[in-house]
Amino acid sequence: MKAPFLTPKRSFMVDNEPGNWSLFTTSFSQLPLYNYFNPLKPQSIVQIEDEIFRLIEEEGPFDGAIGYSGGAGLAAQLLIRDFKENPWKLPHERVFRWAVFVNGATPLEIFQLSDVVAKEGVIKESAAEREVADIFLRPSNTRIRKGTERHPDYDPEEIRRNIMALQTRQLLDGRLFMTDGTMGIARCDAAVQGTLIDIPTLHIRCPTAENRHLGLELMELCEPSLVKEFFHNHDHDFPRGHSEMKKMAELIREMAVMP
Repeated sequence: MKAPFLTPKRSFMVDNEPGNWSLFTTSFSQLPLYNYFNPLKPQSIVQIEDEIFRLIEEEGPFDGAIGYSGGAGLAAQLLIRDFKENPWKLPHERVFRWAVFVNGATPLEIFQLSDVVAKEGVIKESAAEREVADIFLRPSNTRIRKGTERHPDYDPEEIRRNIMALQTRQLLDGRLFMTDGTMGIARCDAAVQGTLIDIPTLHIRCPTAENRHLGLELMELCEPSLVKEFFHNHDHDFPRGHSEMKKMAELIREMAVMP
């Protein structure tokens, strides 16, 4: 499926993966749903990262990025990849000079198995597998949907096949990863990897969220001296209300004008 993508110079269509949620609007049930990538296929994640890097090269430079949930995680992945591939760059030379993460998902790290050292053996019924199943095999995500013209690429059985094709293994640093036998997917982990994002960041999140992968872990991956935070009480929902939106706008403006 394709969706419009706008830049200051032009607009064009980009491929999107069918997703499983959307913003609530009066017509949300009539709209197609999109993800940035198929999180069960490592190559799909690398592909979208490559496409955005190419977009930045052709349409940029861009001063900053603002992302919500998975979009924040994806922006963080770009910054971390740039950090690892170009360690000699100064912070202001990064792919973005600043970033705003709203309820940011923990970024993923994709790698070739041939490039890492992993422990021998497969981990059966791992926490990672249970989490994937809880997310992608929940009834609301695997039900038969009416009106297939709105979801032409949606296939619950393909979701099951994609999950069955993955196994869980463990890196020497202790992190679990899922692999298709060629590539691996792991979450970044500040406790293991330390600081991976060295630019100014604003983290808008709910401090009482029980899942640390809804903002806290991403914040801990960022340079502490350059971190600002704004708390809200809406769990993983987007902040709302005049006063909250006004304060968020002020903080974003402050971030954007930083030298």
